[in-house]
Amino acid sequence: MLRMFLIVPILLMVLNISAQEKPIQYDGDIIAGSNRTFLITFMDDETVKAKILSLDGDMVTIKKRDGTTQMINRDYIKFIEAVPIGTIGSVGAGLGVPYGTLGVNLEINVIPYLSLSGGLGTTIYAGVGWSVGARGYFRKPGPLWRPRLSAFYGTNKIYAEDRGNPNNKSYPGFTVGIGQVVLWKRHGFDLDLMYIVNSQIDNEHTENYSKIKINVGYRFAF
Repeated sequence: MLRMFLIVPILLMVLNISAQEKPIQYDGDIIAGSNRTFLITFMDDETVKAKILSLDGDMVTIKKRDGTTQMINRDYIKFIEAVPIGTIGSVGAGLGVPYGTLGVNLEINVIPYLSLSGGLGTTIYAGVGWSVGARGYFRKPGPLWRPRLSAFYGTNKIYAEDRGNPNNKSYPGFTVGIGQVVLWKRHGFDLDLMYIVNSQIDNEHTENYSKIKINVGYRFAF
């Protein structure tokens, strides 16, 4: 029992340390004249979000978000971080439940590790498809690989005989999944393996169907 009391806190501490991600720090030279925005921290620990306009010897000219410019000695700069990409959310087009079968999806971050999502598209055979849901991420926004869990309610099954048949119908239900999004700067793709927990198609049709679905799409982060 004593051993358990000693082991559990140590395990929790290790998990907590591993879960804390270091910020994405810009590790190159000072880039001037680009349109990139940086988090610049000075020696007094003041941090500003600014663009680097020019570099003249030891003097760095920056432009802050309020439009004002400032010249700073580079020795006064403690470090520079690239501003993470996708801190607001992302939009994409693709195939799958989050995209309303075949359509578009908008995702807005509530907090760095949680987002709300909605999709609108076409089922091709049975009219409009839609979905609303949430995603939980294991990493903060940025130009990197982010694994995630998803939960959506919306169109997850269709019954179709022939295209244009009046008996064709789409059915909503609850779908969960595990997947990832990969970004290179602002552009990337996502891929998820989804599982249909339930669907209203079961109320009208008893035929067996696959409860596994895949969604894949292009993403643009903002």
